[in-house]
Amino acid sequence: MTTASLETLLKEGDLDTARRVAEALLKESPGERRALLTLAKLATFDGDFTKAAALAARATLDGGDDVDSLLVKASIAAQTRTEVDEAKALYEQAIAMAKPPRAEAYFGLGMVLASAGRFSAARAPLEKAVQLEPKVGQFHFHLARVLLADEKLKEGLPHLEKAVELNPLYPPVYEACCFVLQEFGEVKAAEKLLREGLKLMPNQPFLLGLLSNVLVALGQVPEAMKISQALAAEFPGEPEAIGNYARLMMVTGHRAAALELVQKLSAQGKGTAQTHALEGQLLEALDPPDLDGAITSYAAAAKNDPRDWGSLNNLGLVLMKRAGDEAENLGAATEALEEAAMRAPHRLEPLMNLALVYARLERTDEARDVAGEVVSRASTAQAELKQQAQKLISALGKS
Repeated sequence: MTTASLETLLKEGDLDTARRVAEALLKESPGERRALLTLAKLATFDGDFTKAAALAARATLDGGDDVDSLLVKASIAAQTRTEVDEAKALYEQAIAMAKPPRAEAYFGLGMVLASAGRFSAARAPLEKAVQLEPKVGQFHFHLARVLLADEKLKEGLPHLEKAVELNPLYPPVYEACCFVLQEFGEVKAAEKLLREGLKLMPNQPFLLGLLSNVLVALGQVPEAMKISQALAAEFPGEPEAIGNYARLMMVTGHRAAALELVQKLSAQGKGTAQTHALEGQLLEALDPPDLDGAITSYAAAAKNDPRDWGSLNNLGLVLMKRAGDEAENLGAATEALEEAAMRAPHRLEPLMNLALVYARLERTDEARDVAGEVVSRASTAQAELKQQAQKLISALGKS
């Protein structure tokens, strides 16, 4: 096997063979550049960035940087630093140097931009990676994720479907695909996709959990409950399995038992964003409601998942109705709802609630502006939100 084959082995995901070949080449020739860079890449995959940097330094000691060494250094910079500028510059340098173009370089640049939340900017390099190597499922998957994050669901779905076709044994792609299908109302298609996946990966826990959620949306609650209960019994130490079971118990009216499950996880320090959010909903539903407990739970959920806008929205609503110091409660509600709106700029619910808080704080101009934004952005399906915003604007005009 030649050193040129090392790149093919990495691309195909045969990491063990790539490692053995590179180590063998390095024994024959301790300064063999391609072998050193292959082992450096493998070290980044392992998360051993110190080793990766040392190997890359050895490889470039005499000859300077080439595309592969730049890619290794860019990967290290992307995964060990909070600032993206260095990694971005290294990937751009690799792109400029690569003749012919290297999909890996474009993919890396796209991933760096996406990790910084620059989804629109990440699209072009990821599309270029897909164009250069259209049979790599990972490229399609991450391009789809960027498109979804940029609210381009119709454009993302074909790439998700291609990712499933190219890599049908990768469970996360099923989750993203099901999300899009359900957003389009294609719940039966989501069920079919998951059942096809389960034929390839029988009893795969992650897919079974997704299937239980889809079955709930289809109204097939008994089967969903059966799946969730079995997963919770099989994986009693997995918060995700317990949380999914608790959610189904909640929607079927078994609220006390559901609350006991999620509170046990919280007491053990194993709570997740999902279980903390469930705990908040269940505490709100008590008679009388435990609003202070719900506030704590929603705050924990939002802290656990920086993408969770719903818990912040719920937190704001609870603070708006909690008794006590009104100014303090409304101030905290404002912070929660402003953060929710930042996390999910495409959602109108936190904006509507924020307008209501501004109105109660007598920040009339801000309330009117935000409510006006809700009116202008509301779709036909959001007629109720639009009417609520129009009613608030009318009331503010009379004050």
